[in-house]
Amino acid sequence: MEMNKLKTTKYMNIFTNLGYILGFGIIIWYIITRSNGLLPIIGVIVIFLGRAIGYGIDRVIEYNDEKKKA
Repeated sequence: MEMNKLKTTKYMNIFTNLGYILGFGIIIWYIITRSNGLLPIIGVIVIFLGRAIGYGIDRVIEYNDEKKKA
């Protein structure tokens, strides 16, 4: 499914932005403290997880809406 054909991207946008905020926050925390070398990797994973969670929620809502209409 192409991104242009998605009916709703509300939660995907919300969780992507939360993922960016948390992910870059973790990366910046690493830059400041230099405490744990895994923090940048964890930050990137958080960004992708945020987008995936939002995408999943949008698809479940879209599926339920289509199910109600049918």
